[in-house]
Amino acid sequence: MTPLRQVTCLFPLLLIALFCCQAEPASVNGFVSSLGVKGDAAKTVSSLAAQATGGKVTPVQRATLACKVSKVVFNAASAPAGNAVPLYVDHSSQQYINRTEINWSNSCWKESQCILSPSSALGVSRAMLIINFFGTKFATRSGGHSTNVGFANIYEYGILIDVVNLNQITYNQNTITFGSGQRWVQVYNYLNNTGVIAVGGRSPNVGVGGLMLGGGMPYFSSLYGIVSDGAQEHELVLANSSIVRANAQQNTDLFKALKGGGSNFGIVTKFSVDAIPSTDIWFEARTYNTNQTGELFQALVKYQAVSEDDINANLVFSIGNEATLLFYNIPFTTSFINSTIGSPQALVEAFSSVGGTVVARYNTCTATLKPDMNSYEQSYAKWLAISAQAAKDFGVITTHGVQPFTSAAAKHGDTRGGNALGLDKVGQSWIAITVQWESSADDAAAQKALLSSCDAVRDTASSNGVFLPFLFMNDANYEQDVLSSYGAASKAQLKAVAKKYDPEGLFQTQQNNGFLLSKSA
Repeated sequence: MTPLRQVTCLFPLLLIALFCCQAEPASVNGFVSSLGVKGDAAKTVSSLAAQATGGKVTPVQRATLACKVSKVVFNAASAPAGNAVPLYVDHSSQQYINRTEINWSNSCWKESQCILSPSSALGVSRAMLIINFFGTKFATRSGGHSTNVGFANIYEYGILIDVVNLNQITYNQNTITFGSGQRWVQVYNYLNNTGVIAVGGRSPNVGVGGLMLGGGMPYFSSLYGIVSDGAQEHELVLANSSIVRANAQQNTDLFKALKGGGSNFGIVTKFSVDAIPSTDIWFEARTYNTNQTGELFQALVKYQAVSEDDINANLVFSIGNEATLLFYNIPFTTSFINSTIGSPQALVEAFSSVGGTVVARYNTCTATLKPDMNSYEQSYAKWLAISAQAAKDFGVITTHGVQPFTSAAAKHGDTRGGNALGLDKVGQSWIAITVQWESSADDAAAQKALLSSCDAVRDTASSNGVFLPFLFMNDANYEQDVLSSYGAASKAQLKAVAKKYDPEGLFQTQQNNGFLLSKSA
């Protein structure tokens, strides 16, 4: 495999002070004052808030009142020039359905009571004041790529906070800063011809927020670790509506927890990451017949052994109707991305041009093991039988991906102050299995087939002595206990951080769903 030039860079650390603290409102008057509304708007908000303080109020009624207040507050706010997405929409809004159907999987197209799209951290802070006062449920969406129902979506009993309008992006010397509403393709396009790149997601249309908080698998992980290892700073809104910054000098425990700890601590509004000097790389993508899978697995095991000493190498391996991989000494069917020496931008564009987005229901699960030929073949055989039966029963389409992750990649986070993942410092494979189907009537059957496939990986790896407990959050299923898979020490640290920055547990009790500490066994 053609070697890539190693990229080196310096990682300066930022020191930025805490700012903008707001206390939780203790009364209707305090609540109205904290929102900054005046005149008739203040009277309307006061009247609505008073309705939530007396007698029994159902969750839907609370959400309705919270949305009415939000409409007043956000309609009074000035949207930035050229703002394409309204700050507030509900069922009466022309754009409501379009904003509801942003999520990748249509199983996640849920109709919230309203959708708030703040254009600043202060706007998110006001949204949290409203959610806190009314005690309503909420969910947060960055790009909506999560396939888990309830994570970046919510029903009529709650509010969806869509951070799409947090879309600023700047580049200054060694730092790239972007809002949590960006998608990676927008970040890459902005940086084109600047001479630098950001270490980010491999799927260009994925939102930056969920990928960063889940850790993120980049290209060239042996050089850079997980995506969140490249973070210099997070700006976020806490449960009490205060806006804080977490970096290597300030709120350091929170900074570490946000690198893989998910949505347990606040709503991130802005990320600052390393600017990596850009250099040309070589890439190609080929397809092989499924009857070559055994030979491909052998090559994969050899590649993983060699890549322990070649941190410039990277490989993507996915099995569906065909196996996609690159080995020179194995005859291939087609080369759907020709051999190219080009920029990282060219790599992103090449892969984004392959295939299209099919409107369907999707779900994923994950498992981890050490590289092992027997486990690959045995779990693949079980997956093949499960997927064949599911395809016969209800037309499901499945893929089985192997994501190599070297010991160098696992160790990289330690050089950047650590992350939350608790990884074993060994070469490993992060398995990602995806199912795609059409009808909601088959949801339970799809979930069963999916989890059976991941169970097959776990069981075969365990029997062969190569099982690793880690679960990659970005590919995990809602039934998988991701945070426990990080290990007892990491989980205890995450709990301590959550208790410190969210002592009332709002993100554990009012957040609709997610890989929450309150749900972890």
